[in-house]
Amino acid sequence: MIKSFGLVLSSAGLLLAGQQAMALSVSASGGPHSQGIEASQTVFPTLRAGVGYFTSDDSGEDADFYSGSLMFTPYLPGIDLAVGGRYQYQDTAYGDGGGLGLGGSAFVDTPIPLTSVGGYGFYTPKGLSHGDIEKSYEYGAQARVNIVSQTYLYGGYRYYRTEFDDRGEHTLHSGPTFGVSIGF
Repeated sequence: MIKSFGLVLSSAGLLLAGQQAMALSVSASGGPHSQGIEASQTVFPTLRAGVGYFTSDDSGEDADFYSGSLMFTPYLPGIDLAVGGRYQYQDTAYGDGGGLGLGGSAFVDTPIPLTSVGGYGFYTPKGLSHGDIEKSYEYGAQARVNIVSQTYLYGGYRYYRTEFDDRGEHTLHSGPTFGVSIGF
């Protein structure tokens, strides 16, 4: 009984250590008038925490976005799925503020080896926003090519739109994005 319990504990420890060993990822992206960086870390199997910064002057005005997220990432063969919440603060010429957005991402393998396609989106409703932000949303689509284990190149499209108090709705970014993600 004690030996079996020790074996179970050892196996669980190895599983958690294995999860943590390749759990950190850092990505950098850019496009015309924009650049960003993100980092995420597995904090428990199927749960990732992340932080990010994105800046754009695509709208003709500078817009800076700071974010922190907590995402549920279940293991599903052939599908990279994440759902959860993200707090985002926006510093723009139209106003400053933030809110809790709900959303996620889904990517599926393609018949092309080492390639996946998918999209992501977040929506921050009025009731979960503060400052000059009424509501906001971001969405995008990407194709990813895995170049080595836990490292991939990606390209796609990103769109940000926010409604501000007394300033109306503004598209803060809309355009192509390219990047690299490296896992450790």
